[in-house]
Amino acid sequence: MTNVLKLGGGKGVEHGAPLRNLAERVSGGERWVLVHGASDSANTLGEQLGHPPQLITSPGGHVSRYNDARTIDIYAMATAAVNQALVAELCGYGTKAVGLGGPAIVRAERKAAIRAIRDGRQVVIRDDYSGKISGVDAALLNALLDAGFMPVVAPLALGAEGERLNVDGDLVAATIAKALGAESLVILSNVPGLLRDVSDPASLIGGFGLGQVPAYESVAGGRMKKKLLAAQEAAVGRFIMADSRIERPLDAALAGGGTHITR
Repeated sequence: MTNVLKLGGGKGVEHGAPLRNLAERVSGGERWVLVHGASDSANTLGEQLGHPPQLITSPGGHVSRYNDARTIDIYAMATAAVNQALVAELCGYGTKAVGLGGPAIVRAERKAAIRAIRDGRQVVIRDDYSGKISGVDAALLNALLDAGFMPVVAPLALGAEGERLNVDGDLVAATIAKALGAESLVILSNVPGLLRDVSDPASLIGGFGLGQVPAYESVAGGRMKKKLLAAQEAAVGRFIMADSRIERPLDAALAGGGTHITR
């Protein structure tokens, strides 16, 4: 049975411990696909290149990156660098990891217009290079897994006109998990899971059923809204949001740590 790990790309997300833990599980015979983010690296690179990131908020409260043409170039550079670094580290642990630029396997439809809230008013943005995921190449992923390789997927997609599109990494992981019929999707980030109070780790919500997701949307703020959306999209037996910053975080998550959403 295949599992999917999404390793967040935000500031403060630990990579070393999750990758070591992942490599151990793969060496034990488990099949995993790794999807990664790159938001903090892209932010840093954008600042260095004089094109800092801009965030937009949808009327529904979802926060995302504004992707003009220059930002997509920067984001592509950042995701490539992160992808290569993750593959190199995994190979160093003895894992047969292979890096995949998102456009190689992820397809998306470019959003013709995006509605956003600016200065309290709703506006329409038409020059954004972001997309709605339309599918993934499950055959290629399965071929790699069957050959003993672990795919490492970057969060970019290919549009209908051959353009690169920024797509949400959590939703990439969810789409892959659904396409592969994965048993579990684990998202490791810089928070313990879904919290009732974002300033209080003790307010962690341990778990609930997939059908209860709408009841918890009011608790989810910022990026957590996308994670709940990813849980609904993946519809896997076990969807876990957990902390990357502890020792053996993947083992801890699968043993009950974090927030579990079960089908």
